[in-house]
Order: sequence, then structure tokens, then C-alpha cells
Amino acid sequence: MVRHIPAFRWMTAAAGALVVLVASAQAQLGSAPRSPSDTAPQMSPASPRAAVQQFLRLADAGDWEAAATALAVPSSESERQQVLARRLKQVLDQRLAIDLAALSPLASGDTLDGDLNGDRLGVIVSASGREESVRLVRVQGTPSRWLFSQATVARVDVWFAALGAPWVRERVPRALLGDGPLNLYWWQWIGIGLGIPLLVLIAWGLGALLRNLLGRIARRTVTDWDDVLLVNLRGPFRLWAAALAGTPLLSLLELNPRVNGFFAALLRGLALIALFWGLLRVIRIVQTRLQNAAWETGHGAQARTLVPLLGNFLRVTLAIIALLVALAQFGYPVGTLLAGLGIGGIAVALAAQKTVEHLFGSVSLAADNAFRVGDWVRVGTTEGEVQRIGLRSTSLRTIDRTVIRVPNGRLADDRIETFGERDRILLRTDLDVTYDTTPEQLERIRDAIEAALRAHPKIWTETVRVHVVAFTDSAVRLNVVAWFQTTEWNEFLRIRHEMYLQFMRIIRDLGSSFAFPSRTVYHVSPPDPAPPPVDG
Repeated sequence: MVRHIPAFRWMTAAAGALVVLVASAQAQLGSAPRSPSDTAPQMSPASPRAAVQQFLRLADAGDWEAAATALAVPSSESERQQVLARRLKQVLDQRLAIDLAALSPLASGDTLDGDLNGDRLGVIVSASGREESVRLVRVQGTPSRWLFSQATVARVDVWFAALGAPWVRERVPRALLGDGPLNLYWWQWIGIGLGIPLLVLIAWGLGALLRNLLGRIARRTVTDWDDVLLVNLRGPFRLWAAALAGTPLLSLLELNPRVNGFFAALLRGLALIALFWGLLRVIRIVQTRLQNAAWETGHGAQARTLVPLLGNFLRVTLAIIALLVALAQFGYPVGTLLAGLGIGGIAVALAAQKTVEHLFGSVSLAADNAFRVGDWVRVGTTEGEVQRIGLRSTSLRTIDRTVIRVPNGRLADDRIETFGERDRILLRTDLDVTYDTTPEQLERIRDAIEAALRAHPKIWTETVRVHVVAFTDSAVRLNVVAWFQTTEWNEFLRIRHEMYLQFMRIIRDLGSSFAFPSRTVYHVSPPDPAPPPVDG
């Protein structure tokens, strides 16, 4: 039976992962620290730090007329002072993470940064990849002031246009132009919220279209492999389609480069998850097919042992590859990580020696075919039915119905007694008869027991032994040894039960009986003493 995962379940899981990653990304991407607590008490009101802090405070309050006075606007652009101030604020929010603590608190500015004519607030990378500085210059006067330089103001329109979708920002309500989490506008967050159900619809539509087209092709083939693949790969394909459709939606939202890069990496990650998810489904299908084929050819027990073990190896390998690829997508130095593991390989090997021992133990057990799932085995003092052979341990179901997990490393080195591989089952017992049994009776009893054993249809006739082997303290002992050609324990129990009852009837009918521990005590009384002489 094939189980389907409803679309809302995997899309909800994807949305949950998106929320978690966005929350973690906020710590990575950061936001511009603008709290007054970041300023030092010794800050001069005529310093670059004070000038930027004042501009940001006025811009956040929406006082663009006052905020525009912080710009060194050329006379030709004097009528656009407020527009330039508003656009500069948006550019700074989207392209720079301003650290006020890094700006000079002195009226003279930072004289050690190599910029003798001003202070640099940060660098914006243009579309061509060139770094362009956002600078402040000191304007002499009473008192002196720090303003955004004319070169910076001249680049505001270019930077603003590079942010994308300026027509949206010019037309949406001012409330939606507010700065939200991750320095995204609120209208962009609304777009992201609307984009998620849109991705669901796109993925659902593409999945239905592809399923319809491929289903027609699959119905014309003689094999059912393609039908099973089509059903099982439905979920991975929908996730892949959602990740693929998310790229053009991101371009419509025109997110800032930092957040856009993160979401682009997230979409690539979802596409890779869909790929590895599909591969896991393929492994499961192949594993099921191999097991069914093995049952049909009479190798079901071996398939129950080797096929799941091979499937687990493939899943673990695939999970490691998926983890490394996911780390690489989010910018983690996978090569450095692997190199570090190579350098610290000895330490890793020492720390994981038990795990590696159990892993190679499972490989050894599979290669030697020591036992299979369903076999009854005895390992040391542990005895039970093999339920599962994993990568680390093997589970045994005991006769008390408890489960004991034995590490594979111990199993590979220990003595394993496998009852499932025997071709016949031994019956061995001792029959103690009383000492009042005559030798002739013993002969008849021995011959009758041997004849009863050989008359059984399941007896292995090559070896049937019934002999007197000992004289114990209270009995003459006959040893009975025979094999029955069965490998089913329950059937052997029934046979043994019947034979034991027959042994009892033979001993009874031939005039003897079973002995039990007893001891004969001979009591010898001393002779009576002679009577004393009688005096005459």
C-alpha cells in the first residue's frame, strides 16, 4: 500500500522551515543598530556620529524637511531635497547595516582612516560590482557641521533605482514603506506572505499536469515500475516545482541583495531537499522490489537481512551528502570542514572507535551470513529470535518476549549458535529404571525403544542409539540418542512428547518401572547380652 503525503502537510513543513530559517537569518543578516545607547557620552554634537544619528531619527519620524538639511544638495537639486533625503534613507536601510559606534564621536572626525576630507559611512556595491563610498564631509561654519557629501547625494538616484520596483515604493501607502524585520519593507513581507499560497497553487498545478502527461505514458508500458515511481515521486516533484517557481517571484519582490541572497539559497536548498527526497523514495522502491523478488525465488530470509542493511547504508550516505550540500548552499566552508576532519582524523577515529567497530561488525555479519532475520540464535547467555539487523546493533526477541539489542561489534567476535541452519533436531535423554529389572528385561526394553524410534516417519535412521551407560546410586541408566528430520521446533516438541509417552508405556508393559533417588539403610542390632548367672 502506497501512502501519500497531502500537499498541505509538506507545504506546511516547508513554510515552518522557512520561518525557522528566516528567524535565524535575522541574526546573521543583522539590522542597523541605531539606539542612542550605542553613542558614547563624550560624543560631540558636531561629530559625524551625531550627524548620522540625527538624520536617522528625523527620517524615522517622517520629518523629511528637517532630515534634508543633513544632505549637501547642489543648488540645481534644491527642489528635490526631501525626495533625495527619503531615497537616501531607503538606500541606507536596504544596502547598509549602519554601525553608529564605528563612526567618530569627535567634531574633527576620524583623521586616521586615510580620508582627509571626510568620513566614510560605508560602501555600496553597484550593479557592475564597483564599490562606491557613502561619505560625510565637514562644512565649516559656526558651528561646523557634517553633511552627506555632494558626490554621495549625486549617486542617491542611481542607488535607489538599483533597489528595484521604484514604482511600487512610489505608490504604496506610507505605512507599508516602514522598515520591517531583516530591513524589508512591510509591502515586501506582504508579498512574501501572498507568495507562499501562490507557490502551493503553482506546485499543485504543475504536479497535476505532469502526473496527467506521464500517467498516459506509464499506462502504455508493460511494467509497473513507472507507475510506482510516478506515485512516489509526486511529493518531491511538487517541492521542486515550488522552489523553481520561487525564483521569479523573488525577482518581482525586488528584495535587498542580502535578504534576496538568503532566500535564493533557501530556494536552492528546497530544490536539493526535493532531489534527495526523491532519491530516498527510489531507494525505498528498489528495496521493496528486491525483497519481493527474493521471496518469489525462495531467498526471502536472506533478503530480509541483506536488503534492509544495504538500504540503511545508502540512506546514511545520502544523508551525509545532503548535509554537506546544504551547508555549502548557505556559505559554510565545506572544503575547510572536510580538510579539518582529515587533519583531526586520528582524534575522530579514537572518539568513534566503538561506532566504527559496530559498523564494520554489521558488514562482517552480512558478509559471513552468520544468521538471518527470523533465525533463533544463542550468543553467550543470550538466546532469542533475530528481529532486526541494524547498522549498530542486532535486536533479539527472547522467549520472554523482551527485546535485547546486542552491539554488532560484540556479535562479530562472539560465539554464535544459529538454530535456524540445522537440518535436523536431536532427541537425547536418559531413562533410569530400577535395580530389580533383570538383564533380560533390559534387553527387551532397549530393543522396544529402538524399534519405536525407527518406526517414526520423521526419524533419521542412520543413527539411533539406545544403550545402558551407567549404574547410578539408585538406577540402571539407559541413554537414548536419535535425530528427527524436522527444523520446526514446535513439530519437534510434539514428536518428543509422543516418544516420551511411548517410552513410559514400553517400560510399564515390560514389567519395569522408573527409578527415583532412594537409599537403603541396613540396621544391624547387636545380640542380646547373656543373662547373668543365677546363684545357687
